[in-house]
Formats: sequence, C-alpha cells, structure tokens
Amino acid sequence: MPAYSGPQADLLQAFLQTDYRILLRSGALDVTVCERHPRLDEIIMERDWAIVTAFNPGARIDAADINEQRHRQLLAAVADAGLDALPARNHDPHGQWPDEPSLLVIGAEPDWLIALAQHLGQLALVAGRPGGEAELWLLGGEWPDPLPDHVRRVNP
Repeated sequence: MPAYSGPQADLLQAFLQTDYRILLRSGALDVTVCERHPRLDEIIMERDWAIVTAFNPGARIDAADINEQRHRQLLAAVADAGLDALPARNHDPHGQWPDEPSLLVIGAEPDWLIALAQHLGQLALVAGRPGGEAELWLLGGEWPDPLPDHVRRVNP
C-alpha cells in the first residue's frame, strides 16, 4: 500500500488492519481485507456477504447505550429485509480501539448495504463475493489516493 499521512490515512490503515471476526457455533472465523475466505463461502452457501456495524459512527467512540440502540436498529433492518445474518465482531488486533459488535449480512444488494451503513453513520464496510477477496468499501468522505485494489470508494 502506498505511504499516506493524515487522519483519513490513519483511519484507512486501521480499517485494513482490523480483524472482522464472524462468530460461529464452532468458533470464530476471521475475515481479512484482501484475502479470500473459502470456508466462509462454504458456510454461507456461496452467497455475497458484507460485515456492517452500527457502533461508533464516524469513527468516534460513543456511549454504550447509544451504540446498543443503533445495533438493535441494524438487527431490525436486516430482519425486516428478510436477510440471513450471523453475529460478528470487529476487533482491533493492536488493542487501540474497542471491539464492536457487527453483523455478517448475507445476500443483500450492494445499494441496500451502502444505504444501511450510511444511515448508521458508518464510514466503511467490508464485503465479499464467493471466491473473491474481501474488499473494504469506503463511504463518501475524503480518502487518500490512490487506493489499494481491494479498497474502493462507494459514493451514494
């Protein structure tokens, strides 16, 4: 990845280094941006997926009760859309950011995912297709240029 500087570059780097952990009955499965995840593809029967959180919108730590309320909104939106989902957790391996409950949303249309993440005040989400590498989708904002191949801007 090219060398960047500034707050948005630091945030991009943090997003790329996060472990996006799917919580399965058999244990956790970590999703890493720019890697393929054949086990995940198999578990969710070769469907498109995305990891979305409602916690800490705008990359600012928020109060626990407000985060929980937004998480309930996320759960309700996914249920109302009739989509399958698995619990997940965004984990900073360096311990500089608190773990964030999230959802692996299965089979949603990209425009719906982007609108949901924006509604929840998020700056990014992680998405994948069967057999493909996990991608970081950046929502709006001013991001460094050029971006790595596995990162893309999605401007609504």
